[in-house]
Amino acid sequence: MAPVVVAPRVAAQQSEWATLPLIGSEQDERQRLGQLRGDTAGPGLLRAPSRSLPWRPDTAGVVARYLLPEVRLVGNSALPLSLNDGPLHAGRGVNALVTAGIVVEAAKVRLVLAPQFVVEQNLPFQVIQFPQRPDLPRSVWANPFHPPPESIDLPLRFGDDSRLRLDAGQSSLTVRLGGAEVGVATENLWWGPGIRNAIILSNNAGGFRHLLARTREPLPTRLGPVDVDLVLGRLDESGFFDADGSNDSRSVAGGALVWRPAGTTGLRLGAARLRIGGPAGHDQMSSLFGQWVFPSGGFEMYGEWARFADPTSLRDFLEFPNHSQGYTLGLQWARPLTRERTVRLQTEVSYLEPSASFRVRPVMTSYTSQQVPQGFTQRGEVLGAAIGPGSSSQWLAGDLFSPAWRVGVFAGRVRYDNGVLYEPIVPVFKLQDVSILGGVRASREYRGVRVLVEFTDTARLNYLYQAYLDDPIATTSRGIDIANRTLSVTFSTAPGH
Repeated sequence: MAPVVVAPRVAAQQSEWATLPLIGSEQDERQRLGQLRGDTAGPGLLRAPSRSLPWRPDTAGVVARYLLPEVRLVGNSALPLSLNDGPLHAGRGVNALVTAGIVVEAAKVRLVLAPQFVVEQNLPFQVIQFPQRPDLPRSVWANPFHPPPESIDLPLRFGDDSRLRLDAGQSSLTVRLGGAEVGVATENLWWGPGIRNAIILSNNAGGFRHLLARTREPLPTRLGPVDVDLVLGRLDESGFFDADGSNDSRSVAGGALVWRPAGTTGLRLGAARLRIGGPAGHDQMSSLFGQWVFPSGGFEMYGEWARFADPTSLRDFLEFPNHSQGYTLGLQWARPLTRERTVRLQTEVSYLEPSASFRVRPVMTSYTSQQVPQGFTQRGEVLGAAIGPGSSSQWLAGDLFSPAWRVGVFAGRVRYDNGVLYEPIVPVFKLQDVSILGGVRASREYRGVRVLVEFTDTARLNYLYQAYLDDPIATTSRGIDIANRTLSVTFSTAPGH
C-alpha cells in the first residue's frame, strides 16, 4: 500500500504531520506509476484511505498525526461534470471539497477523523422535471428517465439552491486483531483495477456508514496470498427523490477478495459482490476482475466483468451469459525516457449499456432496481462506475512525469444511459446523449505543495436526448448541443514535506 509521508516527530508533544492519500489523488496516481516501473507494489485492488496508513508500534504510546489539508476546486461553465469526486457533486458554477483532520493512535486502536467540507454553487441549467403524479410523489428534480420499475435515486439537479455542508468524509475507527482489522468507517472504498470506472464500488459517491473487517496484509495460503474486504452498512437517500420517509435508508452488505496465484508475478485475480436491501426487497450485483502487471516492460492490462442480475440456473447462464452484464477493460504502458522522466499511456473502455439479450427477455438498466427504488446509489450518486447507469465510455491519455511535475493530454467519449432510447419516457424525436471531451492536465510541486490543474472541454451532443427533425422529408435530424468547460485545481502536500 502507499506509504504515508510523515515529518520528523516532535518528541515533547508526541505529534506529527501526515498526508492521507485519497483515492484518485496525485499521490495515488504516482503510486500506480511506480508499480508499472517496478519501483513500488502499487496501491492494491482493494483501496481505502485508511488502508494506506502504516500502524505505529504498540510501544509508541499515544501518537497524534495531523492531516495536512487537500483542497479541490472545480468550476463548470454550463453543465455538471463530476466524476469520482466523493461527496462533492460538481454542478454548474464553482465547487469546492476540503479534506483535513487528525489521526490518533494508541496501541491497537486507530481513529482517523478526516471530515470533508463541501461547497456547491449549483447554478441553474436546463433539466426535464419529473412528472408530478399523485400515485408517485417524487421530487421535480428526480430522474425523469427512471420511474418504476427501473427506479434509481439520481437527480438531474440537486435542488435550486447552493449547498454548503460538512460530511464525515474519510473517517474511520479500526482495531488490530492479529493479521486483521475491524472497525467502523465512512470512508470511500474502491474495489477492482479500474482507473476511471470501478463497477461495484468507487469514490464516485460519498462514502457510506459501514462496519468493516479486512486483512491488514495478504493472508498466506498454499495457493498464494489472499486479501479480503467485508462491509456491512447503510445507504442514504438524497433529498431530491421522493416524499416517502419510510425508505430513506437501505442496508448494504458486500465483500471482495483478491488472490495472487502462487508462482506468478504481477498477476492478481479478484471477485466482489454487493447486496442492497429495503422494505420491499433486495437486489445485488457481482463482478470478477483481474490485473496483470509486467514491470520489465512497463505494461499493465486489467479488466472487470460484472452481472447485475443473477442467473436463475446453470442453463440460464449458458444460454444468456451476457445478460445484464457490464465490463471495463484497460491498458497502461510506461517507458523511462531519462533517469527522472517517464512517459505513460493509458486507455480504458467501459460498457454498462443494456445487453443484447433485451431482444428476447427484459433487461434492467445497470444500477437501477425494481425492489429498492433508490437503486445502487448513495445520496443521489452511483456507487460504482462514474459514467452512470446504462452508459458506455472510451478514454485515452498520455502523460510525461518527473519527480516534481507532470504534463499530459486526454480525450474521451461517454454515451449516457442509452437504454432510455428504447423507452417511451420522452415521447418526442430523440437521439443518443453523448459527450465528446478532451483536455490537458499538469501538476507541479513547489515548496512542499503540489498543485494539479485539469482543463476539460466537452461537447454534450443531444443533451438529455433532445433533437428535432431538421428536414422531415429527408428525415435528417439535428441535436440540441451544449458546450461545457471544466477547470479543476487541487492543492495537496507533496511527499517528503
